[in-house]
Amino acid sequence: MNEYKLTFTVTIKDQDDPAARKQAKGIIEALGEVVAGAEVKLQQVHQDKPPRGVRMG
Repeated sequence: MNEYKLTFTVTIKDQDDPAARKQAKGIIEALGEVVAGAEVKLQQVHQDKPPRGVRMG
């Protein structure tokens, strides 16, 4: 059996990290009702360097 990974991106724009995490938490909770065991990572996007991320959920 083959294994597949579904990846999608949701862009969150907010004033600061705590506000973005609050929005992400709401999305994670909504997804958790539909998809069990999903791996979630919130990343801050920068123009001049790689994304910085934190695993959530």
